[in-house]
Amino acid sequence: MKVNEIFRSIQGEGLMVGIPMNFVRFCQCNLSCEYCDTDFEDGEEMGILEITEKLNDEFKWVSLTGGEPMLEENLMDLINEIKAGGFKILLETNGTIFNKEVFDGCEFISVDIKGPSSGDLDYSKEVFDYCLGNSAKSQLKFVIKDMKDFEFFQRVYRKEYPNWILQPEFGSMKSLDYDLIMNGINDNVRIIPQVHRLMGVR
Repeated sequence: MKVNEIFRSIQGEGLMVGIPMNFVRFCQCNLSCEYCDTDFEDGEEMGILEITEKLNDEFKWVSLTGGEPMLEENLMDLINEIKAGGFKILLETNGTIFNKEVFDGCEFISVDIKGPSSGDLDYSKEVFDYCLGNSAKSQLKFVIKDMKDFEFFQRVYRKEYPNWILQPEFGSMKSLDYDLIMNGINDNVRIIPQVHRLMGVR
């Protein structure tokens, strides 16, 4: 597995914001979003035990993020090894690749569905339907850079699902029309910025 970095910080996005956890950031990705903040070139090949040995057991959550973790061939083996150490898994995925075994093996799944401004408008219906059917362990997150992204969210939105996250794109956060956004959502939608970036931590 090519790993960009392993570190500990707070979760800065979505429903789990503020929770201290371990992060394992992978280098591979099948998208090239315009606002991506991951360095895909800088990383090192690591085995599963090398990864698990670097986890801090004071924090029981491990975020598998990227890049796109679902591209890793041995991801299920890594998940099993991490869970054997007493950790819980948060999978952060772009929602383009579905694997039921992997999804079932994680305690929580955060799906970042890409809107028009990303340049990579794509997601898997199987991933989307899995989240709709497993709301106790999932969230559907949309980065909102402009109102076209918000209009895309409105087309995808399903009232019966409780865990919708609108995440203002960091560089555009102050220019969005929040009055218009507030008039177009219900109370099962949360607007949550990237708290870790506001705090100045990674």
